[in-house]
Amino acid sequence: MTSRLALLASLVTAGAAFAACSLPPEFEGGSGAARPTNLPTLAPTDSSVGAVQLFITGNEASLPVLSLRGAQTLTLAFDLIGDDVAAPLSVSFQHTTRDGVPDLLPTEFLTGFERDDIVDSRVSGATAVPYTHYQYAFPNTQVGFRLSGAYRMRVSRGNGTVLFERPFYVSEDQAEATLGFGTTLAGGTAGVSVQPAARISPRQAISRFDASQFTVCFARDGRTEALRCAPEPSLLDLAQFQFYLPRDAAFPPQAPLFPLDLGLLVPNDQVLDVDRTARPPTATLDLDYADFGGDVRDAVLGVPIIEAAYRDGGDARTQAEYVDVTFRYVPEGQARSPQPVYVRGSFNDWRTTPEGLMEWDAGGRRYIQTLRIKQGTYVYEYVSPGGPARRQVALGQAGLFSAFVFLADPSAFTDRLVAVQTTLQR
Repeated sequence: MTSRLALLASLVTAGAAFAACSLPPEFEGGSGAARPTNLPTLAPTDSSVGAVQLFITGNEASLPVLSLRGAQTLTLAFDLIGDDVAAPLSVSFQHTTRDGVPDLLPTEFLTGFERDDIVDSRVSGATAVPYTHYQYAFPNTQVGFRLSGAYRMRVSRGNGTVLFERPFYVSEDQAEATLGFGTTLAGGTAGVSVQPAARISPRQAISRFDASQFTVCFARDGRTEALRCAPEPSLLDLAQFQFYLPRDAAFPPQAPLFPLDLGLLVPNDQVLDVDRTARPPTATLDLDYADFGGDVRDAVLGVPIIEAAYRDGGDARTQAEYVDVTFRYVPEGQARSPQPVYVRGSFNDWRTTPEGLMEWDAGGRRYIQTLRIKQGTYVYEYVSPGGPARRQVALGQAGLFSAFVFLADPSAFTDRLVAVQTTLQR
């Protein structure tokens, strides 16, 4: 995981935690209930699509956040698996509220066209599984953005069939956000829940707005599909521009995470056996034990790393293989769970899918499932409906927390995004 952590270091900005005495005891209080925000269901990823990435160009380990006035671009990278060589594809864009609801017409948030063609396509080499690799960078001469806020992009075939959707963000960088953290014991587990808090310092351009017009939403480990938004501040916090999650909305203990390194297709600490002669190649992972927790102890950004991790020679975009990876999970006490168990991770955007449903091996007293994954490095977890696949979780696991600072500007008729800050919590 060394290369992943090195890339990750460029994302985290160290911010001094503000004094605990400025927060209500145990972060309790606030004038209303917290608003956990779940984005409306994105279009499911088509089975022909693999290895989707969306990152700041040049840094695979980054959140998909653009600066409205900056020169950065985002890169979308993905594969279309099969012999459908260089199929015509297009991408379209939609501005949304912080809750993920489309809210504006294209002419209100775009400086160019609503839709663009994806023309950068490259057919894979002599790989066991044929595929076409696509890349698309934006903003560009065809597409630009007038407004900050939350966005959604959609990739479609030429006939209009939707292949997948992904959220991204455009920030004005008009405020500073300093993060602090509280913790509380989580009921029914041996872990701690995390209560992030943020103090906002608006810059001159937005200093006319009062604290009641701001909303701060938090994400953990870059997983913005489940933002948790702080309640409206109390009178004291309004004066200090301070926002925090109360105990009942805290982030629950993190499920144990496990690493997967397929950058070089050989056995390693996690990969027990590899068969490169199989078509496609296969990899069998070592047993993952619920009783011992995960092997990932440091904070990670839950995104796939492919080009920076690939070490088998050639160009990862077209030479990396798709590998049939067999996961093996030993539950607590080697006893079958009353609930179904799924494996999910950065290889499938942390989605609980039918393909990830694990099968119970009664003879081996373990769960087994095989997924086809492109060479790269990933992290993953085992979950059951309602939470982790085990009751016990690690105490005080480090995490990356991001604060998204939205501003309700009546003149903009939408939620402006004025700051994004990511800080490591240990």
